[in-house]
Amino acid sequence: MKEKKRIMVIFTGGTIASGVRNKVTSPSKKSFQSLYSYVKHFFQDKDVDLICYEPWGIPGEDSSNLDPGNWVKITSLIVKELEYKLDGVLILYGTDTMAYLSSWLSLCFPDISIPIILTGSQLTLDYMPEDVTINVPGAAQVVYYHFPGVWIYCNWKLFPGNRSHKAHALHPEIFTTINGVPIYFNMDWVSNNRRDIPPAPSYRPPGWLKKMLALPLEKVREICKKISWLMCLPGIEPKIDSTAKIICIYGFGAGNAPVRVLDYLREEFKGEKEKPCIIACSQAEGDIKKPDYYREVGIAWLAQDGFKVWSQMDYPVEFIHALACYALLVDFDSPGVILSRYIQGPFQL
Repeated sequence: MKEKKRIMVIFTGGTIASGVRNKVTSPSKKSFQSLYSYVKHFFQDKDVDLICYEPWGIPGEDSSNLDPGNWVKITSLIVKELEYKLDGVLILYGTDTMAYLSSWLSLCFPDISIPIILTGSQLTLDYMPEDVTINVPGAAQVVYYHFPGVWIYCNWKLFPGNRSHKAHALHPEIFTTINGVPIYFNMDWVSNNRRDIPPAPSYRPPGWLKKMLALPLEKVREICKKISWLMCLPGIEPKIDSTAKIICIYGFGAGNAPVRVLDYLREEFKGEKEKPCIIACSQAEGDIKKPDYYREVGIAWLAQDGFKVWSQMDYPVEFIHALACYALLVDFDSPGVILSRYIQGPFQL
C-alpha cells in the first residue's frame, strides 16, 4: 500500500490571516479559521497527512515583528518533522519580511530534497479583489507535486529563496528576483505532467544546525544584535554600535561610501586588535558589486586599515542580513569563515 504523503503547514499570521474592518487591516481569528479551512480543503482528497503548526497562536503575528529568534523556531519545527520523514513544507507568512526568512531557510537547508515553499498575500481574503486564492493553492500545488528547494510562490511564479526581494507595497505582484529570474509555474501543466515521486528520504540534521537550534531564543536574539547596518545617505552623519561583530555598509554604486563614513569607522576602531567584519553593500541592486573599484570611496579600501571586508556580490540585502545572522550563530568567534563560503572576501589590498 502506498504511503500517504506527510506535508507540513506552518501558519504564522500576516496579511494572509488578517481581515478588513472599517477600512483597516488587522489580524483576525475569523480570517485565520477561513484560511485554515481553505488549506485543509485543498489537501483533503489528496491522500495526505497534514501536520499543522501555529507557533504564535491564532491569528499569529505580523511578519514585521518576527526576527531571527522566530526564524530559528520555524527551522526547529521543520527539522523536527524532517526526522520523521516529510514530503514538503508550506509556510504562510507575512510578505514584509518573507524574503529574509526564505534567505535564512536557504542557508539552513542548502541541499534539501523536498519543497519548502513560502507564500502570503498583499490583500485579505475578505477583500475584493484578493490574492489569497491565487497564492495559497498555487504554493500548495508546488508542495504537493514536489518541486524541491526553498522558494517563494507569488502570483503564479516561483522566486528563489536566496534571490527574492519585496518590490511592491500593496500590488499583488509582490516580489522580484535580484540578479535572477522567476520560474513561471502553471498548475495545469504540473497536474498534467505529474511524475511518480520517490518516498521522502530520512533526514539527519548536520551538527552545526543541531548546535544552533539548541541555543535559547533569547540567546539567538542577543547574538544577532551584534550586527549593525550603516545606511549611507547624502549629508547624514554615521553612527554605529562599536561592539558590533559584523557591520553591513549599505552604500552606493559598486560598493562605495562617503569618505567621511569610512574615516568614521577608521577612527572608531583605531587601535582595536579585533575589528568587526565589514560587508560592502549597495543601494544599486543590479550586478556584482566591486567595492575595490574606486580607491577613495570604495568600501574594500578599509582592508588597508586592518578591517576584513567582504562584497555583497549580486545577492539582495535580505540574503546578506540573513547570512550575517547565520554566520554569527554558526561561528560567533570567526564569522568570516562562514561569510567566505558565500560571498567574495576578505579583500587584500
